[in-house]
This record gives sequence, C-alpha cells and structure tokens, in this order.
Amino acid sequence: MLNTDNWALFPFSVNGVNFVSKIDTNGSFYPTLSTMPKILVDSINTQAITELVGDPSLMTTAELQAELDTINAGASQALLCLA
Repeated sequence: MLNTDNWALFPFSVNGVNFVSKIDTNGSFYPTLSTMPKILVDSINTQAITELVGDPSLMTTAELQAELDTINAGASQALLCLA
C-alpha cells in the first residue's frame, strides 16, 4: 500500500461529488501540475473522472469507490480518490 501522507492534494468536484487527486511530490507529474493554474488542474481531473467513471452523481459511494480502486490499481505517483 502506498504511503501518501506527504503527497500533494488537488481537491476538485465533478457534478457535486468531491474528489481529491493525490500526487507524489517526488514523482514526474508533480513539477508540471504544481505550476499549472488551479482551473487547468481541475479541468484535467474532471475530464479524467468523466472519461473513466462517467457521471459520478449517478453512482453510489460504493460504486464510485470500486471504480476508483480499479483506476488506481498499480498506481505509483498519482491517485484519484473520493474526498
């Protein structure tokens, strides 16, 4: 299991459901994401949720968590999580 205690958090919402993108500050994604405007990071994260999950407001918490578990399987530098 990944230790994400020191990872950067990028909170965002999609259709009223709150998420957080967790990014390893020592990973290759962080330098780019940390310098982008928040609105752009939010847009990237929203697009990822929409493409990978669909409309999260139509799903139960358990269904969303199951989808996120599948998406995050094997991740090493970034996670999409429920907030």
